[in-house]
Amino acid sequence: MKETIAFLQQDPIRNMNLLGFMEENQIKSLQRIGNSVILRGSSDRDWTFISSPGEDELRALMPYLTEADRSFAVIEDWMMPVITAGRPLEWILSTERLYLPDEDRPVDVPRTAVRPLTIRDTSYLYKHSDYRDFISPEYIHMRIERGPSAGIEVGWDLAGWVMTHDDGAIGFLHVLEKYRRRGYAKQLMKHIIQQVRSRGKTPFVHIEEANTGSLSLALNLGFRRDRLVHWFELGS
Repeated sequence: MKETIAFLQQDPIRNMNLLGFMEENQIKSLQRIGNSVILRGSSDRDWTFISSPGEDELRALMPYLTEADRSFAVIEDWMMPVITAGRPLEWILSTERLYLPDEDRPVDVPRTAVRPLTIRDTSYLYKHSDYRDFISPEYIHMRIERGPSAGIEVGWDLAGWVMTHDDGAIGFLHVLEKYRRRGYAKQLMKHIIQQVRSRGKTPFVHIEEANTGSLSLALNLGFRRDRLVHWFELGS
């Protein structure tokens, strides 16, 4: 396993999701075939990750996949026709991945006071999430316990929050509608970026194409566009 991890670390941007996932979650198997890797692990569900440099390499991986490989994470756009091969999709979530290079301008200290999220916030965050079809309260609970987080309180309201996902990606960014246009999202992002960097990691995010506000914020903070990736589940 150490040799395969060292191999993935040779291309840390392409493989940042796999490397991040392995640090915090149960790994069931890690296979290297040629210059490609299949990672299977569990967080909120059993996920299959694939790293591959090209179509020929990817096709050589296909015999190693089984019927149990149904939930796929962070699959690059060009891989989709090969992996799905005409099979129906139960669901799919598509996002653009962006990352913040270490050499880019530093992010200044956030001005707004924030607090870490606690497990008592779990049901509140789930209630206000736009992604209830893809996550669960148990997943939110797990991420609060395991990763960095930040919340902004206004009076008695938790007005906005941000956390990291099971692969280390910054996510869950949300500000209640009545508290928007006050700069809270930017302040939350600055705070979580500092936390991620303090752990020696490169900050990265996944943003849906239609979410122009979050995309604009990320670009304003210095994030660079990387690639289109997908989470999906194959049907029977």
